Amino acid sequence: MHTIREESEKTDPQHKVPKRLQARSGPGLNIRMTTLTLFGPIARQRVNDKQPPKALDDLDVERCAALHNTLLLYGWVCSGKRIPQMEKKSWWSRHGNDSLKKLLRPTVVRYLSKVFDVPGHNFFYHVSGLAAPKDILQLGEVLEDEDRSGPNKEEKYRFIVLYNTSRDHVSHPAGIVYDQQEHRAIFMPTYNHIFNLKDRSLPWQPLESILSAYIDMVEAEKAIALHDTVGQAAEGPETEIKMGNDRVQYKSRPWVLQAYTKGDLEACLNTWLKLVQAIERRADPTGSKHNPEDDDEPLASRTALNVAGIPKGFAYDLLSHANYSHIWYVAPGVRLPKVEEFLNQPFKKILKQYPKETEGMKMPFLFLRATGEVSAKEAKFRWPFSTLESVPCGLYLDAFPNAQNPFEDACRFVLPIKLGGNRYARTADFKPIIRSHSDLYQTGINPFVMRHGPKLVAILENWLEHIERGHWQVDEKGVVGGIDVWKEADTRQNWWRYQAKHLLI
Repeated sequence: MHTIREESEKTDPQHKVPKRLQARSGPGLNIRMTTLTLFGPIARQRVNDKQPPKALDDLDVERCAALHNTLLLYGWVCSGKRIPQMEKKSWWSRHGNDSLKKLLRPTVVRYLSKVFDVPGHNFFYHVSGLAAPKDILQLGEVLEDEDRSGPNKEEKYRFIVLYNTSRDHVSHPAGIVYDQQEHRAIFMPTYNHIFNLKDRSLPWQPLESILSAYIDMVEAEKAIALHDTVGQAAEGPETEIKMGNDRVQYKSRPWVLQAYTKGDLEACLNTWLKLVQAIERRADPTGSKHNPEDDDEPLASRTALNVAGIPKGFAYDLLSHANYSHIWYVAPGVRLPKVEEFLNQPFKKILKQYPKETEGMKMPFLFLRATGEVSAKEAKFRWPFSTLESVPCGLYLDAFPNAQNPFEDACRFVLPIKLGGNRYARTADFKPIIRSHSDLYQTGINPFVMRHGPKLVAILENWLEHIERGHWQVDEKGVVGGIDVWKEADTRQNWWRYQAKHLLI
């Protein structure tokens, strides 16, 4: 048997999503009731496909203020505090002054006069709260003269930092930058990496879109506000708490970020099933090779996962519940691994060589194999994983851009060929790929949260589309054509076919 399953181990066919994950991904009935109670009244203010931002050439003060104040109240209530305990002072009543009023647009002043500012309370996981007066204007001081819009003070402070990044997540925190001229916002986490704010290709967003995205993360249980008593040891508050089998940072109280949710896992399992079934139907139209027993087989047994040293988490849950398939290639030149390949994960040795540096991190996990090898540095894995001279090509689950921003369903697709030489290949946010083994499907700047890799479900959906539209051909072994098919991603005729959905949160 060429795949990583074991005949001796079966999974419960009724148990497609692990009970462990079901338990860890829900904050409880009381929190869900709080979500319904507080978020219900602002349903019309939230941005979604049916309720896009209004076509305004200015800040939508009322809409943004409603979103800000509701999210602030949500975190306050979930942390165990009562609403009457909150001192509902606006930011402007605490910090506003005449000199600041001359530098800020009237609608920004109105916004700061309507939104609550609560010292000592973290607004959200990624942003600690509204910036102090000095921090609001700091970007104007940092930018070089040539980057400023004009000689007068008002133009010098065209770009302001409206919300600060949490200091527990980055050094030299910046935050949500607001363009007072174009009335758009973007999340720039740190001053260590200052965006080219005049670049028209930056993914600027209306402020209400960013605030709505944070509320979406709460409803999806990606971001959770916990009670203040959680994680309190007898001798004082802990900086880490246990979520399922993981230890997560709890410095940005009351907020924690889940590395993945039940919804993330279900979406990947469902899309994987659609993908392999679509290939199987084309590989065996008569169904003569179909074995009903395989319907209940996972890609990997728990025994194999444990031997491979895969800790409990997204990779473990995915492989122990994703449906087995008799097909070999799921994309051109990309196949299911053999047992010995699966057990020999390329980055296992790095965890032993760098135990301190990799503490709290999950190693990049090779999910699907492709022909060829490249250096880990060429594949753009982060340090210390980048120290390996050679790693197999294929689709990796590459969980942590940093320990404070975990996205365990994030991926890195490593090819043995370099794309970008023809200047047609693009990342998921349509930036040109410059001679790279691993930038296909990657995202650049995330306007909402700290950067993370493309979600697995987005890549699987793209592969499914290739199959369903007949762009990729199939034989009895699966998708045909080999690794050279991927060169199509760097051609004028076909580059657009290799664009996965840009799933940002």
